[in-house]
Amino acid sequence: MSFLLKRTIYALVTLLVVSLVSFALMRSLPASPIDVMLGSAQKDLSEADLQKVKDELALDRPAEQYGRWLLSFIDSNQAKSNLAMGLSYKDGRSVKEVIMERIPATVALVGLSLLISFAVGIPLGGGLAFLEQEKRQDKSRSGTRVFAASVQTFMAFLYALPNFFLAFLFLALCAVLPWLYPPPSFTIFGGNQGQWFYLIAPAFILSLRRLIKAAFYTRSLLIAELDKAYVIAAKARGLSFSRIFKHVLANCKLPLAGLLSVQIPALIGGSVLIETIFCIPGLGRLSVESALSRNYPVMMGLTMLYGSAVVLASFLSDLFSRRLTINED
Repeated sequence: MSFLLKRTIYALVTLLVVSLVSFALMRSLPASPIDVMLGSAQKDLSEADLQKVKDELALDRPAEQYGRWLLSFIDSNQAKSNLAMGLSYKDGRSVKEVIMERIPATVALVGLSLLISFAVGIPLGGGLAFLEQEKRQDKSRSGTRVFAASVQTFMAFLYALPNFFLAFLFLALCAVLPWLYPPPSFTIFGGNQGQWFYLIAPAFILSLRRLIKAAFYTRSLLIAELDKAYVIAAKARGLSFSRIFKHVLANCKLPLAGLLSVQIPALIGGSVLIETIFCIPGLGRLSVESALSRNYPVMMGLTMLYGSAVVLASFLSDLFSRRLTINED
């Protein structure tokens, strides 16, 4: 219980610090939300009217503005309603409503990317470790050495390429071969039958670097584990490779659980550019739109949502690692 209490307090303090830093950075941005809200109509208003709008939003009083935003989470009446994160400066809708309608697309993109990165990366890393073992056991098999080195070099080359470059490269290829990718009419959980096919390419591009990292990490873990004394003893006793490999994988669960907590924040952060490039109406694209329009309430809501997702992923990873450690003891 003490572990859960400590981790909960740590998470709350982390989110509070994130909110303070984010609010300070947003206030330092040039231009004003008034420019977004009123647009060209601003020149038709008097100074008194403009000052009234600023007073209502507490734009001239940042401490009060932050206090209002923070108290909206504590106030039970506002927390239950759509006013917990304020109203969007752009269209006057509640921030909660604006964010909620974008969550499904991002969850689908990040979830599919996470599935691809682990479902492909871990077996690929196991295959690379197996090739390494074959190369060590039989020095004469030069073909195995060349193949393993070529695969790893190609993977390292792909890892060096940024996601946005691969995304633009893919779209350039689609201009030549339009059947590779359907038109951008993405609707998640709707009636569009091609929506999941539309999501595969962005999810794969987003997961590619994570996939390669998982593969190399798994390879290193397995090679280090296969060199340990208990594996050598098991081989001497004549145990099959499949039985030995099961024990090796069991001992690698804890480090791989730690890798999961690193992958999720990276995928969430990478989804911003991917959603923007592929016109996916998710949280990443919303964050870009909100930043360009100085929509402070939506930006704060997204920052806290992203921060909560990262903290939750870290919390679950620590909890899972602790559970595995207790079970092993």
